[in-house]
Amino acid sequence: IFFHSPVLCHPSSANMFRNSSASMYGGAGGRGAKASVSSIEGLRNVLHNKIENDSAPAIPTTAPVTASQPNSSPAQASLPENKQELQGLNNRLKNYLDKVQQLKEDNAKLQKEIDDILAKRKAPEIRDWDKIQKPQDDLDKEIKNLTLENAKLLLQIDNNKLALEDFNNKLDDESRMKKELEKDIDTLKKDIEETKQTRDQLQKEMELVEDEVKRLETDHKKEVDNLCEKIKNSEVKVEIDSQNSNLADIVKNIRIHYQKQADKNMKETEEWYKEKFDNIQVKEAQNNEALESGKSEYNKLLKEKKSLQMQIQASLSTIKALEDNLNKVQAENNYRLVPVNNIIVSLEAELKEVRAQVEQKVESYKKLLCLKMKLEKEIQEYDNLMGITADKESLELNIRDALSQ
Repeated sequence: IFFHSPVLCHPSSANMFRNSSASMYGGAGGRGAKASVSSIEGLRNVLHNKIENDSAPAIPTTAPVTASQPNSSPAQASLPENKQELQGLNNRLKNYLDKVQQLKEDNAKLQKEIDDILAKRKAPEIRDWDKIQKPQDDLDKEIKNLTLENAKLLLQIDNNKLALEDFNNKLDDESRMKKELEKDIDTLKKDIEETKQTRDQLQKEMELVEDEVKRLETDHKKEVDNLCEKIKNSEVKVEIDSQNSNLADIVKNIRIHYQKQADKNMKETEEWYKEKFDNIQVKEAQNNEALESGKSEYNKLLKEKKSLQMQIQASLSTIKALEDNLNKVQAENNYRLVPVNNIIVSLEAELKEVRAQVEQKVESYKKLLCLKMKLEKEIQEYDNLMGITADKESLELNIRDALSQ
């Protein structure tokens, strides 16, 4: 990149500069050194200074002053002014060289940064992803284990719920059976009461029948005694025309006849009463048997009721224990899942932060890449611009020749 400074010449100082020009580059005052800037703003400042220098009014050098006019009074009058202009040019040259030196240093820094970026692009830093992946894998494994354990606990909870529902169904069945048994027990109690009433009624009837039998026996005995007494006291006068009549035999036959009739009546009465008593005893035995069977069935139902109550109590205690176990398992799961959820939340936050950092670095890298490309483009334009201005030899200044003079 070429920097040009126009020569400010006065007609009286033409013998010093001879209207000659040379090129000066932006190095440390030497030829062939190119000056660069560290940023676009530096380039703009340099170009702005160049434009200001170019726009300064230049003293025409079309009429060189030769040595054949040494006694010109206007030239002698302008010598102090030429010295002041030369001093100003020297100061500007010094400032310009300092600026060139600063631009060289900035150019070196920028070149170093570009070389570092190119070196990083050629040999990018390999990040050890294993160190980052290992704790993540461990956490994933721990999360999987906790998930499996949570699934097992959920399965156990479901099993406990199913067992609880089964026990509730059994409890409902047992309660329904209990109600049915209570109804049967009430029915049996009613039957037992009816049987007791029937038995009491039959006992009363038996007592009445026994009293009736005793009364009939007493009446029969009284009648027999009365008949015997009448027979003893009766005087029977029998007149028989038969010559061979035997009164004793006739009385004996009558007595035997009545005795047979009385025995027959007694036997029939005894058989009737015996048959009736047998029927009553059969009924009483049946009633007693039914009563005993009712009592045994009642006792059996009471035992079943007690066993069902015990089973219901055991089922209720089991249900309560299962509910307590379920609540305990749920509380334990919640307690154990809280740190896991916290770890997951922290890992998600770290992952978001890492992603944000990666995106930020990628964005920064893209910006640096764009800046590099832009700088390369501007440097190329700058080189082209300096190449174009280097062709204008009429505007170049041979600084070394000016300093030597």
